[in-house]
Amino acid sequence: LSDQFHDDTRGAYDHHLLAQLTTAGFGPGGQGTDLSSIGKGFAVDRVAECLQQLGIRRFAFSLAGEVRTGEGTWPVGISSPTPGSSAICQTLQLTRQSMATSGNTRQWNHQQDGKLASHLLDPQTGEPVLRPPCSVTVIAPDAATASAWATALFVLGPEKSTLAHSQGLQVIWHGTP
Repeated sequence: LSDQFHDDTRGAYDHHLLAQLTTAGFGPGGQGTDLSSIGKGFAVDRVAECLQQLGIRRFAFSLAGEVRTGEGTWPVGISSPTPGSSAICQTLQLTRQSMATSGNTRQWNHQQDGKLASHLLDPQTGEPVLRPPCSVTVIAPDAATASAWATALFVLGPEKSTLAHSQGLQVIWHGTP
């Protein structure tokens, strides 16, 4: 699945950066594969499948911000990209959809010229992406897809959102990327 997302995002999603993530001060150490960017979404999808197998069709399930909804309409908030804020900046109504948000205001280690050095790495440089405080939310049929694309789009920037649109995904940016 990670290899497919790597291909679909033209390399912007890259799960082979564990050593670089550690060097940047975010990883647990070691080298190899880092699946944290889609792990939560993948887990959310497995829970949704279990609920459906039990005959539960009407649900909203969230794990650390990755969301998947079943039948019915569910209000789901997007957190503000303002550092230190717990405010909701937008609420979406989801039905049989998933949502994931990636940004730089929850996990970052330094500022440079008003930009935050985030835990999201640019695969081309192996360095943290520097952006002003912002976030990108992706709405997709499943949470793993939403997670992978949110990560990739934060790396690529808003001008590349058309890549996700071509996959039938909805993209929402908040803040000033």
